[in-house]
Amino acid sequence: MHLFNDGVKILAKKASLTNLRSFITEEKGQQFSNVVIESTAAVPLEISYPRPNLCRVSLSAELIMYPGPLVVRDGIVAEVVIKPAAAAQVELDISLEEAVQALITTVKGLPYRTVFGFSRKPLYDFYQDKEIVIDPGHGGADGGWRGPVDLWERDMAWQTAGELAAILAGYGARVVLTRGEGENPSWQQRLSKVGPATFCFVSVHHYGNTDREQRGTAVLYNPRLPGNEQLAEVVLERIINKVKTPARGIKADNELALLGEVPALKLEPVTITNWVDEGLLRNPYLHRKVALQTVLGIKQYFRAGEKL
Repeated sequence: MHLFNDGVKILAKKASLTNLRSFITEEKGQQFSNVVIESTAAVPLEISYPRPNLCRVSLSAELIMYPGPLVVRDGIVAEVVIKPAAAAQVELDISLEEAVQALITTVKGLPYRTVFGFSRKPLYDFYQDKEIVIDPGHGGADGGWRGPVDLWERDMAWQTAGELAAILAGYGARVVLTRGEGENPSWQQRLSKVGPATFCFVSVHHYGNTDREQRGTAVLYNPRLPGNEQLAEVVLERIINKVKTPARGIKADNELALLGEVPALKLEPVTITNWVDEGLLRNPYLHRKVALQTVLGIKQYFRAGEKL
């Protein structure tokens, strides 16, 4: 691998661009959002930042792939657009959710890969030492709603909450769970986990209804704290745009109101009693996507408040 700095050209023979991908990696305890261009050979390029949240790459190559936008929204990279700019020239615009600059590496081979790595440090900076209380719904003998095949809300809420806890802990947050896997404490016992240091409370459920046709995602919020409605809107928008479920909307929740002026949400990522949504729950990536978008939505809302 070779490292290159802002503004440096990479000289190579003419190449064709064949594929565009994005994924998150971790190296030596630090995460990166990566945008990868695959090509037939090394690609001459120039990189610039017309705006803090826009990384623009000019590449001397031919485009033989679909140029449409790649929507990422992983908390650092928002969207990637690649398009022809001139004869044998291609322009790559990487829109960013945070103003971070790329570390560029190359991987020789076929395909030849040019990797634009963006540090996910802003997520560490935001969540470091913040206390988040996570409440996996139901538990023990209380299974909650059951899917049309065999999944229980209790178990799926535990799985989603586990992904949420792992992501938050990875970013340095202090995670508090309201119950163990086989436990079913009362609502008051769950709320007792919230203390003066609690930054946010997140309860995880999956919606159920006797009407098997109903499906989709909702986020409930604590009506006692001004702004919680907007927090729920941000989290709901991020989840449905990533997992592609219908939106059932946001709603005030009287149980969360017992927390007083504590930021609090109750997630209902899918409708477990619907055949399609129960099928989605069988994929571990669904739980991971919901958890990550919840983490990103909370940060997005509070960071916007800081800027205001």
